[in-house]
Amino acid sequence: MKGGRAWAVVFVVFMAGFCMPANMGETMWVAPLVMQAYGFGPDILGWVNGVFYILGAVIAFPAASFVRRLGIRWSVTIALACGIIGNIIGILAGDVAVLMVSRIIQGAGFGLMGVIGVTAITPWFPKERRGLPLGIWGAWVATANAITPIIDGAVAEATGTFISVWWMLLVLDIVVLATFLIVYRDPSDPYIDEAEKSGEVSFNYKELFSNKVVWVLAFVFFIEEGAFIASQGFLSAYVMENLNAPLIVGTGLVSAGAFWGMCFSPIAGKISDAIHSRRKVLIFCMVSAVIFGAMVFSITDLYVYIIVIILNGFTGGGVAAMLWASCSEVVPSHLISGATAALACAQSVGMFLGSMFMGNVIAAVGYTMAGWYVLVPCFTLGLLAVIFGLRGKLK
Repeated sequence: MKGGRAWAVVFVVFMAGFCMPANMGETMWVAPLVMQAYGFGPDILGWVNGVFYILGAVIAFPAASFVRRLGIRWSVTIALACGIIGNIIGILAGDVAVLMVSRIIQGAGFGLMGVIGVTAITPWFPKERRGLPLGIWGAWVATANAITPIIDGAVAEATGTFISVWWMLLVLDIVVLATFLIVYRDPSDPYIDEAEKSGEVSFNYKELFSNKVVWVLAFVFFIEEGAFIASQGFLSAYVMENLNAPLIVGTGLVSAGAFWGMCFSPIAGKISDAIHSRRKVLIFCMVSAVIFGAMVFSITDLYVYIIVIILNGFTGGGVAAMLWASCSEVVPSHLISGATAALACAQSVGMFLGSMFMGNVIAAVGYTMAGWYVLVPCFTLGLLAVIFGLRGKLK
């Protein structure tokens, strides 16, 4: 490792990543205020939330070569600029169409950071020690989802307007950008393959797309994130309606699951370093995901629901950590940005489809059957892909 500078880079890259899902949550966590102000219902809200992921999915693969060409410093600057511009447009938005434009621009920043994060961190650490730093990076979404619902709600309530949330995150994006530019440096002796150091190889889409392991990892991320995000948007509503708990308990349980996921992500990375296996930890997390899918909308006892929150952390934190770490190890170093692009694209598409699809299923068959019809089959497919698709191909 490169000492303190390496961990300083992990910190500023993580903070840049944190800003992206923090921006994502603006319309989610204060949704009632946004819907009232713009005069639309849950159907339009689904699109306002969902369009965030569209451009992130579209630009993921072009971003793989884009990041290598411009470098990490400029790439992160552009990603944070998307957040800044999106927040400015959101503050000025006079109708829902302009608001959606702001969401699309912010989503571009989210998509870019999905590609940048692993690419920025891996050159600072040898392969056998990447589990912890990439486990920390793997919590970039979970951390924002754990912290920002509470903060956004408090800020909007204290100021009497949801626009203050946009102002707060605009300032955060600017501060993080300034901090990143001050702290970030490229490693003088990066941990990359000798062939890349000597300039003998370059990024190649054909070589990337022919790597079957990358596609297995991307499929697992697509199916897991689609199902997981689909469940998260309805946790508090289920708790209120079926466990007879007040709103504060429902949102508290959601935050608790996200906090545990945030904590477990680096723990999973450290464990995988210690046992020299990403796949074993990934199998454990996917088994937990299947059980989570079966229980999340079936439990009717509030105290038993604590088990669901524990499984939530294994699913939301552990799977992402292992997939981000694994994608840096199944390709040569000059293709890492491409492998992360595959995962980032799969993540965005899965989140978009899951967000749009789950509500309709719940409306049609109810919470419990939606869990068995959607969540359990999706998580089971992901588990089978890990067991059979990665056998002999990932440690």
